[in-house]
Amino acid sequence: MISAALKGHGESRALAWDTLIALVVRLVGAGSSFFMSLVIARALGAQEAGYFLLAFSIITFLAALSRAGLDNVVLRHTGAAAPDGDMLRVRLLMRRSLLLAGGLSLLIAGLLILLAEPVALYVFNKPELGPVLRLMAPGLVGLALFTLVAMSLQGLRRVIASVSTVNILANLLLITALLSLPLGSAASASATYSTAAILTLLVGLGLWWRATSVKTDTAHEPLVWRDILSPALPLWIVLIMTQLIQWSAQFIAGAQVAPEQLAQLAVAQRTAMLTSFVLMAVNLVVAPRFAAMHGKGDLDGMRRVALTSVRLMLLAATPVLAVMVFLPDWLMRLFGEEFAAGASLLRILAIGQFVNVATGSVGYLLSMTGHEKDLRNSLLIAAPLSIVLSLWLIPTYGAIGAAVATAMAIASQNLLAVFWVRRRLGFNTLAIWR
Repeated sequence: MISAALKGHGESRALAWDTLIALVVRLVGAGSSFFMSLVIARALGAQEAGYFLLAFSIITFLAALSRAGLDNVVLRHTGAAAPDGDMLRVRLLMRRSLLLAGGLSLLIAGLLILLAEPVALYVFNKPELGPVLRLMAPGLVGLALFTLVAMSLQGLRRVIASVSTVNILANLLLITALLSLPLGSAASASATYSTAAILTLLVGLGLWWRATSVKTDTAHEPLVWRDILSPALPLWIVLIMTQLIQWSAQFIAGAQVAPEQLAQLAVAQRTAMLTSFVLMAVNLVVAPRFAAMHGKGDLDGMRRVALTSVRLMLLAATPVLAVMVFLPDWLMRLFGEEFAAGASLLRILAIGQFVNVATGSVGYLLSMTGHEKDLRNSLLIAAPLSIVLSLWLIPTYGAIGAAVATAMAIASQNLLAVFWVRRRLGFNTLAIWR
């Protein structure tokens, strides 16, 4: 009993220290995303920023689609293989994942280049969006692939390299260009983002190669395509549903509200996501641990890590939520006076993101323990809910309706996942007092 207690305290200290490092790195990443939105809004103005941010949301969704559910497959297999030093398996997994996602992302990017104008005109009723989409399409390939590279780095527990690849480098390159070059339109900013995304991919590959170049004589299990594709299909559906929950309201609003209101919604949504940056930081630390503990059958260790991480997340996220709920006008005015009208949007979306934090790493608990189908089923309820609420609320309430739909869908997604974690793994991530 004493040794178990000491082990639990040791795990908590290690988790707290690793989480602190991840929080600092994620804070820099979240800060770069926030600053990118800030610079975009101030450099382009509300209307052009609306076109850019809508195109960026579309690219983000399509990049997730082109990754074919490989994000968590790469993370899970890498997190399980890395503690044993099985770098041969890690490298083979990465090569095959990049091959599959690279082919899909190139195909989707090519179609987007060809169909940019019809999509802008007939889907979003915004012909000015066409050139923006076409010039941002190459960035789709970079975004899709550098995200997979970052997932592998996360599985290798290279937190700084992972966050730098997925959250920091492309944003910093775009910010630098916006501040130093005369980029006054959404189209020119989109071309710059595409360049930044490709450069980030190259840097990320360099970091990954360095992390996996350690020579090892460890015998490794053969990796066949079935090992990759079998879990990828349910996770692909999970990824698509997650993206729909996050962005479907913005897409539907994109066809019905003015670019200025769309910019307010996009900025508010990205600012509200600062509330959950702590969840993303903790996920960097706990996801590989969940995979490793599941491989060893250590369910009690998973429970301890999960509950400790929720306590840490609530401690870090509560002050951020307080600022967004009580001072939303001040935050939105940072982007310009045109954005102050979006204060209510920020308040609504921040509450939805806080529920995301309070439920803990439930998505990773399910996906890292072989319960991808339960996660998929939760999302198959929440994503249609987001779409139905958006179609119902946006025509009457505009951007406010979009914010409410997004917040409710995010909350329902995570509460359903809490139910499945309780049923499959036997503990409740909301029971932080235990």
